[in-house]
Amino acid sequence: MTHQALPAQTARPRTLHSSPRTAGPLQLVPPTQRSRSPRTPSKLPRMSELAIDTGDHGRIIDLSREPDAANRLPRGRAGGRYRCCACGNALIFTGPATPDSAFTPRFRHPGSPGTDRCTAPAPHQADIQSDLTTVLDLRERLARALPGTVISLTAQPQLAGQRWTLPPALVIHQGDQAVVVERPRRPLTKTTAETRRQHVRATYGERTAHWWFFDRDDTQQYLSAGTVKVRPHGTPDTHPKVRPTPAQRQLVHNGAAVCWIAKDTVLIPYGGHPGTYPAHDGEDWSGEMASWAKGWKISHPYPADSAAWWGLVPLPLLTFGAHTGFRPAPAFQVMHALEKAQKGREAHRRRLAREHAQRPKPETTAVATASAPTEASSPHPSSQPAPALAPIKASAVHRAPEQAPQAVQPPPADGPPLPQRAQVAPIQESGSHPRFTWRALLRLLRPGKTSR
Repeated sequence: MTHQALPAQTARPRTLHSSPRTAGPLQLVPPTQRSRSPRTPSKLPRMSELAIDTGDHGRIIDLSREPDAANRLPRGRAGGRYRCCACGNALIFTGPATPDSAFTPRFRHPGSPGTDRCTAPAPHQADIQSDLTTVLDLRERLARALPGTVISLTAQPQLAGQRWTLPPALVIHQGDQAVVVERPRRPLTKTTAETRRQHVRATYGERTAHWWFFDRDDTQQYLSAGTVKVRPHGTPDTHPKVRPTPAQRQLVHNGAAVCWIAKDTVLIPYGGHPGTYPAHDGEDWSGEMASWAKGWKISHPYPADSAAWWGLVPLPLLTFGAHTGFRPAPAFQVMHALEKAQKGREAHRRRLAREHAQRPKPETTAVATASAPTEASSPHPSSQPAPALAPIKASAVHRAPEQAPQAVQPPPADGPPLPQRAQVAPIQESGSHPRFTWRALLRLLRPGKTSR
């Protein structure tokens, strides 16, 4: 028995038929043709990229933002120069052996086998990474707004490894002047703010400008109080209002500058003091002028302690670089315009109050009534009975009440006698009010018809 060779079949790609839940057929791709999606880099730097440089006044090093660190910083232990931000231990700085090497510079703990790991608790490391990332992002924004300035991020070397309640401060060097910028990420207390204020004055001098940038999107640092309608320079505008925390009020009271930041916009505060205008001689604030007596005043460039709320002037961050001394001059100009408009508003309302006082007041006069009180106006309408009604003649329907009614005389009898019409019995006077009906009135008006 011979076997016949089967015809050769053309190889077909293997296909998986789609199920009812899939949109189309799925094909198996060979492993050599598969492509992996690139991993999204983390926004937070690794702990191996962060260190405190004790040899440079405690400057924070972030290798992910400093590509020239491998050529600028000494390698190795460097005499214990590099300290871990989380655990405080000394670090070893390693870099590429050759310029063409793909080795990534990093800090590592001495004696760590394999993958370098910090011994600090994971939550503490996460706080360090988040705090430093927030401050370093602000440094990059300020560097774009202040070209040509040196902005450093420093930390006290003795605080390395400790759990700080406030991130390190940015120091802006403009010639011989220094501006310290704080960027708190957690709710600020009075004790923490006072400790940092004393440290800044002891380190940089009593007259050092001290700024605090709070997060506009953080509900713990920004307590909204609504909005206020203003007209600086005659142009209508709306400013947000905020209720300051006790720590923020203390900062302003001690001479620090407080603001809020949202991306590249800075909100500069001024004080709002609502109240009522006191009445002067010749002014009348009653009646329709009562609502006009309520107004508010401004305190600037720093809100006063008695301010009930703080209004905020939005200002681009780039405007800080247009003036020396890190002063938001355009915001101060808006505040001066608001104060000028406030004085004009008060003068206008007082002029209306004087005009209101000169208007004649409506006098109430008693109107004397000559007629006796009627039943509707009598305090006791049922105590006095009404007089009885007399028979009314048809031709005397519209006769005055004081005229006496005439008796009705029958016509002369020229023909056969007419049938007798039913006589209406006269209404007897009694102590009760007679009952009046329309049927009885129709019988009087139509004598030729007999009642049914």
